[in-house]
Amino acid sequence: MKNTWKNTLLVAFAGIALLVTPFLSADEIEKANIPFQFTAGEKVYPAGMYEFRVDLASRVVKVTQDPKGAAGFVPFITTMAATTHSTATDNHIVFDKVGNNYTLSEIWQPGEDGILVHATRGAHEHHVIHVPKKQR
Repeated sequence: MKNTWKNTLLVAFAGIALLVTPFLSADEIEKANIPFQFTAGEKVYPAGMYEFRVDLASRVVKVTQDPKGAAGFVPFITTMAATTHSTATDNHIVFDKVGNNYTLSEIWQPGEDGILVHATRGAHEHHVIHVPKKQR
């Protein structure tokens, strides 16, 4: 009897997870003009237009150079509770700057928790790209 109850609970939770997962994955940020070369994961990207797509289920950020460029996939470290970066009007893409080098650090979507992609140790500056919220 106990195993049946546990199996029923397991199936119910799995069903809920399958229903919720599409809503948690692949949120797109508007195309953003990144005016400098930057690093994301192990790859260096030239300045240009990019789309950043967060996939919470896979715990990666897909970085695609526009138009239809090859995509890079960067695992993210964790999510961060919504703070001043999270607004109702625009997305924020945050880069850590050390000297002349920029590294993708955080992604914030309107009203959502942030995504921490990279944490720079030591002295650095934050450079924030504001991207208007996509109108649907």
